[in-house]
Amino acid sequence: MWLGNGIRQLAQPLPPLKYFEGMKMMNGMMKMNGNLDDMGMQMSLQKMDMNTVMYQEPLTDLVTLNYSMLRSPVKTTLPEATVKELKFTLTGNMNRYVWSINNRTVSESEKIVIKKGENVRLILYNNSMMRHPMHLHGHFFRVLNGQGEYAPLKNTLDIMPMETDTLEFAGTESGDWFFHCHILYHMMSGMGRIFQYEDSPPNPAQQMKKVYADDRMFHFMAQNDFASNGNDGEAMLQNTRWNLQAEWRLGYNDMHGYEVETHFGRYIGPMQRLLPYVGIDWRYRKLEHGDVEKNLFGQISTKNERRALCAGVQYTLPMLAVLDARIDTDGKARISLMRDDVRITPRLRFGFMVNTDKEYMGGLRYVLTSFMGVSAHYDSDMGFGAGITLNY
Repeated sequence: MWLGNGIRQLAQPLPPLKYFEGMKMMNGMMKMNGNLDDMGMQMSLQKMDMNTVMYQEPLTDLVTLNYSMLRSPVKTTLPEATVKELKFTLTGNMNRYVWSINNRTVSESEKIVIKKGENVRLILYNNSMMRHPMHLHGHFFRVLNGQGEYAPLKNTLDIMPMETDTLEFAGTESGDWFFHCHILYHMMSGMGRIFQYEDSPPNPAQQMKKVYADDRMFHFMAQNDFASNGNDGEAMLQNTRWNLQAEWRLGYNDMHGYEVETHFGRYIGPMQRLLPYVGIDWRYRKLEHGDVEKNLFGQISTKNERRALCAGVQYTLPMLAVLDARIDTDGKARISLMRDDVRITPRLRFGFMVNTDKEYMGGLRYVLTSFMGVSAHYDSDMGFGAGITLNY
């Protein structure tokens, strides 16, 4: 598309985007507890565009616009009144894609009561690696950007990673007003709050139930491998905090047997790396006469069939490997290390599992479509197998 008149200025070819260098820089800014290290830069108002820092392009004379350049044509000072100051940290989990404020979702938070006639000041810090355009219903707020009495009025402020921005508004309304991230799937996963003016009539309970339903919603996923040496798979039902998961392995003969494990647990911590759980382990395998199974702890199992309750904890390590430690009601302990979907190429994935029961598995899966792939793996109990993997 050609706009305007004059000599055409052709754009210079751009080099390939250095995507992984940018991702490496992002990971280097994240501490083990999930907090970000701004390295003393104290960023605000998009004065430093993280995209240009992480994904550098050839230098040009272009000027990146930012919020500090905005200036209202008229004075926007608020009326003299008491000030209610609130500090919000925008939090989230990039792995599970859960978003919140102060590590709490809308349904987990009380409404924030404000008084009509007072001024409200919000100090917002983005402690995530995604930008969040924060939007306030029913009000315009001043963006404190160094323009003094001529601070610009907006109803949405786009906050970049590691930025701290301040806004303020006059309490002139009544009722309940939603404050949320305007990336709607961030809002639906819980990044929001409700401001309620004091002495306002309550909303009907049925309406509030619908508001809270979004971040409480459960989502289902399943994967099943139909292989030449057996059938194995997993299913998971989870929401922001809770997880119900089941894993199974079905052999084609009594020697291979079958095993089903079901766990129910709750994610803990801002990054949700910790998942304590309780569950049940049901296993059948026909051992030859005199055969015993001994784990790395020296514990022996001679039962052809085992039904036991268990309790344990899963912890997500760096590189998304999962460490699982559990003990069952038979007194048998087990520690496992596993990782799925290690990306080898755009379509080829690798996965593995090893545990203290001297069981191990490694395999490859080639993605054909969003719901299907072909796979091959080796299992210490069932041997080599290949087949088709279906996932939802």
